Amino acid sequence: MSDSCRGVAVAICAGLWWGLAGVPVQAAPGHGHGHGMRIGIARVPPAPAPGAKVRTPVQLEALLIRATGGVQPQSVVAEQAVGRIHQGTLDVWVGALSPHAALPEGVQRVALAWSASPMAIMRSDTAIRRWEDLKDHTVCLAADGRYRGELAARYDAIERIYPSATDALLALRTGQCDATVQDESLLRELLKFPEWHKFSAVLEPYRHQDLVRLTRRDLPTEQRALLSRQTGPATLQAAASKQARDIAFEVYLDQAVPDCH
Repeated sequence: MSDSCRGVAVAICAGLWWGLAGVPVQAAPGHGHGHGMRIGIARVPPAPAPGAKVRTPVQLEALLIRATGGVQPQSVVAEQAVGRIHQGTLDVWVGALSPHAALPEGVQRVALAWSASPMAIMRSDTAIRRWEDLKDHTVCLAADGRYRGELAARYDAIERIYPSATDALLALRTGQCDATVQDESLLRELLKFPEWHKFSAVLEPYRHQDLVRLTRRDLPTEQRALLSRQTGPATLQAAASKQARDIAFEVYLDQAVPDCH
């Protein structure tokens, strides 16, 4: 292994030992199940099987909102989130939502500092220049990501689904696919690492969606202030940087590093 590769590994490894990514939302007394708010995200990650490899979730909201202090997040798809908050069966939802989604009275939306728009990365020497060029080309996607079925439907791409973003990115690095598509903000964080410079060809997002926080407008002030802190720009950026660092290290651990010289 070259000194440059070893240095990257040590730097990433140091970050990994901070523990699994996650910024806990502490319980707020007096509302919801138990002593916490009723919080939803699109997909609550399942508990890892004993002995399974560590895999960081690709959806950042799963790392921002996790069970702690009496708060147990619920799996609530975006199509149901607005209605459930409006009906009063959910207090908060964090996830990706189109900026054009209509909200009824009583539901408040705050855009977070994270682009959940679909972006592609490829080897720097790729001949793919436009999204339309993905026709009949392979695209590696994460099973817990946001874009399954979309690339095939829009661009006739050949989708290959992997258990996690780590596995999809590893497949890109080892030549099993021509591109991978993940959240724009995640991939931009990943491309900051030197070992990803050979995979820095980019297709800019073809549609826009933000990570948002939806809440009841009558949410108590203390709970609203807590959510603002726990999903604010500084907290979110720290979680995003750690997510990218952990995923990069997971890829490194699983790869024989054939492209480090």
